[in-house]
Amino acid sequence: MIATTTARPASPSPAEPQSHTPSAARPAAHGGTPAREKGHPPVPGLAIADVFTLFQPLVSVRRNAVVGMEALSRGRVPGGAVMPPDIMFSTAAAHGGALELDRLCRERAFAAFAPLVRRRPELLLFVNIDTAVLRRGVVGSGHIQRLAESAGISHNNVVLEIVESQVDDTDALMDFAARHRKLGFLVALDDVGAGHSNLERIAALKPDVLKLDRSLVSGLPDSFHRQEVVRALVGLARRIGAMTVAEGVEHEAEAALLMDLGADVMQGFLFAHPSPEGAVAEGGTAMHNVARAYAALTLAQVEEEERRVATLRAAVHRLREDLHRACPGDFDGILAGYLNAESALECLYVLDASGRQISDTVCNPYRLSASRRFIYQPARRGTDHSLKEYFLPMRSGIEECLTAPYISRASGNLCVTLAVRFTDASGTPHVLCADAGRPDRRRRGA
Repeated sequence: MIATTTARPASPSPAEPQSHTPSAARPAAHGGTPAREKGHPPVPGLAIADVFTLFQPLVSVRRNAVVGMEALSRGRVPGGAVMPPDIMFSTAAAHGGALELDRLCRERAFAAFAPLVRRRPELLLFVNIDTAVLRRGVVGSGHIQRLAESAGISHNNVVLEIVESQVDDTDALMDFAARHRKLGFLVALDDVGAGHSNLERIAALKPDVLKLDRSLVSGLPDSFHRQEVVRALVGLARRIGAMTVAEGVEHEAEAALLMDLGADVMQGFLFAHPSPEGAVAEGGTAMHNVARAYAALTLAQVEEEERRVATLRAAVHRLREDLHRACPGDFDGILAGYLNAESALECLYVLDASGRQISDTVCNPYRLSASRRFIYQPARRGTDHSLKEYFLPMRSGIEECLTAPYISRASGNLCVTLAVRFTDASGTPHVLCADAGRPDRRRRGA
């Protein structure tokens, strides 16, 4: 894709080690032509014999299809060695040659993509836009439009990627996006979810694509918090009509979970390393394995949740029968005795018909997070729960309510709450609430 002066590096080719450190470039180009041919001026500060393009595919497992190619530039120095893109672009920028190199890479990218899109007219080309260029006041030059038209590529097939955290001139960014969207180009925000993401820019730019940063994808199955960030960004993208692309996917478990969280498209070494044509077999091994893993994950989630809910519901209903025969003054003792017998439960408490807590919150001390006790504290007698997720639905007359997983304010752990109606020995209505722990990952149907 197109060079930037501060962006992280693009995914390397198979011959190059992968790097997750920030670098100076993520450019696009195509291979086989020396940099000075076809009237190209030399790039200041660089002795490059050749600039060429690699493509990495973006895949949709649900559609069993490659939907696009991201263009990645490499430079070859005299003698044949490949110059890493971060060095190539930082050197060019230091000598005032960033614009020349950026445009050269872009020209090579469009030329290399042209034969691919002729074979697959629906294929998208993803190219990164040098944000330094946007700051130089060259917005409106028409360079990208002319490249697409000379290569015979429809504007609708080109996705212009912007690393939004690197744009200092927001007016120039908005002008660039508006001009190119009016011409039919698509606009993507890259590295969404990285350290400097600006949600205000998402609202202002109205992107067609959100590319989720690899930092959200790495270790995703082991982090509930990352999963919830991805889930929120996917939901945001759907509401604004944007496609989501998850970058840096390297493991089947990550890919299957991304599908579960709703990501539309994925990109990463799991499916293909960058190559001259971005080759990946549709219906190939990686996509087939991810589809199978996703189906297995979904089935396992449903079965496990059914078991968990059935066990929780049976335990709470037994407790409800004991409370039904008791008076409010005996509630705390009954809750404490029952909690000792049911190790999966974290907290138990009773509300009156208006949602006010009339018992203590009886907690399992072995499940409380000592390091978070100053942040997470069990609710006290008299606390108003009338606006809680588990109480509001009960105002409509339903007998019980099971929440989605959330971080408990009492324990600091991931849990669900099951709330059930009951009457005490005198016939007074109450609501029993039971918090039960969940693994540190979101579970479907809870």
